[in-house]
Amino acid sequence: MRETDEFSSVFRFRCSHRGGALDLLAAPNGLDIPRLGMIVPKKVIRTAVGRNRVKRLLREWFRLGQADFPGIDVIARLKAPGNERMLKSDFLAGIVACKTCVLSRTSPLT
Repeated sequence: MRETDEFSSVFRFRCSHRGGALDLLAAPNGLDIPRLGMIVPKKVIRTAVGRNRVKRLLREWFRLGQADFPGIDVIARLKAPGNERMLKSDFLAGIVACKTCVLSRTSPLT
């Protein structure tokens, strides 16, 4: 995801999970593929090398699990520096929580 409107629609949908170092937000996108957006602020990680490493890790974790959650947009927002293990646990827990939230709010009533 790159467009401001795409990010805004995920923020408006309000399915989120707060972790120790990482917040995840999700919304359905109407497509057959999941999409990832990342917010890694310069105030949290000062160096470009560090920010790019976090983004690379997030993309890889997302790629490995994307078959489990088709059709949703996910935004990962870094709020505090953390080690790789903490970021991964926050990301995986957030994905599960956001997936169940999106599915519960978009499933048709039968």
